[in-house]
Amino acid sequence: MPLPPTVTIRRQHRASLMMRVVPGGVEVYIPRYLKPTNPKVQQFIQQGLVKLGDKIPPVPSEQTSRAQIEEMVLVWAGRLGVEPGRITFRDMRRKWGSCSSRAHITLSTRLTWIAPHLAEYVVLHELVHLRVFNHGKDFKAMMSAHMPDWRTREQELDALRF
Repeated sequence: MPLPPTVTIRRQHRASLMMRVVPGGVEVYIPRYLKPTNPKVQQFIQQGLVKLGDKIPPVPSEQTSRAQIEEMVLVWAGRLGVEPGRITFRDMRRKWGSCSSRAHITLSTRLTWIAPHLAEYVVLHELVHLRVFNHGKDFKAMMSAHMPDWRTREQELDALRF
């Protein structure tokens, strides 16, 4: 029998209620003037949990810290001989990372929910884009040269539903 989802309530300077799915539960952001026990807050949480149903991902057995990801960026950038401009973490819902033409790398905060070998794949993927700004033959050759099992990792990542 699965455990009930954890609900973490955070009070912020904000005007509305917001819920964000995290492994094993949800984070609920409420305005500072509301108390967590307020009926409006409790109703919002209950309705949100009902709407989400079984779409809350379980807590993975293995996770990656933000510090580990930052270290991966430094290590792989050195191996590839590239210099990323800015490294940013954002809550990205549709992708794991992105790379701009100005060499800015944006990584999803959701990378901290997955195993290190999968986070490493995303880091390498984005850094390779600093050399090859597409997914063509050269990109795939560089990925294969540095991470021979990258296609397996990519499939494993695609199978996750966050």
